Amino acid sequence: MTAPAGDVADRLERLAVLAPGDGIDPDAVWTRGRRRQRVRLGAALTAVAAVGLLGTTATPLLVERAQQVEPAGADPRMVLPDVIRQPGGWEPQFPGTPGRLSAVGVGTRAGLWSDRNAWWGVSAATGESRFLDLPGALELSPAALSDDGSHVAYWIATTADADALGPSGDGMALADGVAVLDLETGERETWTIESEHGLWIGGLAWAGDVLWWSAGSARLLEKDAIGARQRTRTWDLGTGERDDSPGSAQRVTANGVGDAPGGFVELRGSQRLTVVSGAVPTTVRLTLPDDAPAGAGTTDPTVSTDGSLVATLLMPDASTYDESPKPVVVGDLGSGEITLRRVGGVSAQSVLGWRSPSEVLVGGLDDVGEGRPRQVNRVWTLDVATGEREALLELSGNFPDVAAEAWTADVVAAPDAPFAPDPRLVGLGLVVATFAAWRVVVRARGRRERA
Repeated sequence: MTAPAGDVADRLERLAVLAPGDGIDPDAVWTRGRRRQRVRLGAALTAVAAVGLLGTTATPLLVERAQQVEPAGADPRMVLPDVIRQPGGWEPQFPGTPGRLSAVGVGTRAGLWSDRNAWWGVSAATGESRFLDLPGALELSPAALSDDGSHVAYWIATTADADALGPSGDGMALADGVAVLDLETGERETWTIESEHGLWIGGLAWAGDVLWWSAGSARLLEKDAIGARQRTRTWDLGTGERDDSPGSAQRVTANGVGDAPGGFVELRGSQRLTVVSGAVPTTVRLTLPDDAPAGAGTTDPTVSTDGSLVATLLMPDASTYDESPKPVVVGDLGSGEITLRRVGGVSAQSVLGWRSPSEVLVGGLDDVGEGRPRQVNRVWTLDVATGEREALLELSGNFPDVAAEAWTADVVAAPDAPFAPDPRLVGLGLVVATFAAWRVVVRARGRRERA
């Protein structure tokens, strides 16, 4: 065996000089060294995990601050984006006073551990989409936006003993009453009704400053069935007057209502129509086209901006509903009976509102581009005199409730979606980056010690 090279021999001699004496236990030295390595490794991993957790929890707050939307002033101008976009799960929400909104919908907001349902809105000033905080709201229940987009009405989650209804009440939407949020001032008013098990909700609708809402106290019937005798109430937000009398036969259904100048319109059966302005309902009869099949009916009624016309869809069979396109029909709203006529050969999946006294808004699926299979929800303007259609905007996500005045507003380019990454991925990225940096530092120190 050959002797080591000179520099190696010198290094071994220096190490021998520094070696512990006979009184040192090598096993104890080894154990202490290993313990020190484990402590250092544990501290390093704890620091890496802390960095990841900090990044995960701080990212939503940083995004919220960076993407803050300033409350809009009392600008009478409203806009609609050319794409009404449901916010992504990690996008921020509006401040407490977002200003007027053009639309309100229900979407899904992401969380660190689970997702949850949340309301979102579209700013009437900028067209930006953000999540909307509705304090005390009943989850998955509808919300109603006033015609000018300044107030939103919604159901308040119940505090009554709904569990007493037993398994039959599982999944029911029970409320304590309604709340109205002023989107320009942030003020919130409520109207609650005392009930043992909560209110079985109906519908919400605006007629000017008057909110119409229908609900009834839930009760257990025979054979474990649940029932409620719904009553319609009116609430004048301008005067504060609340009418709780059971005299009105008008019912606001949970299926939604159509727009009408200064109020709303709702079907009563398949061939009668009730138009509500303020607190006064008027019912008229619909006469279907002569070539309508037996058993036909109508759906999705809406009244023109000048109150002269009513547009609706013709259902070939009123006893069933499907999402296939249906003929668009229109009639003159001038007497106690409306004779409907087809608008050319145009069909649509929905009638949404009016753009002008002669242009109704219809919705349906449309191809994204030639030769591409994906489709989008699109809204067109339809001239009821000529039958000509023109694309107005797209809808991305769940269909929202659009304010009646917003349908007549200018259409602008939709603002870009804010940068809102998944904080869990941000935290994971920070963990990987920090661990890699720590490994580089450890290796560099080891090389220095061996030098």
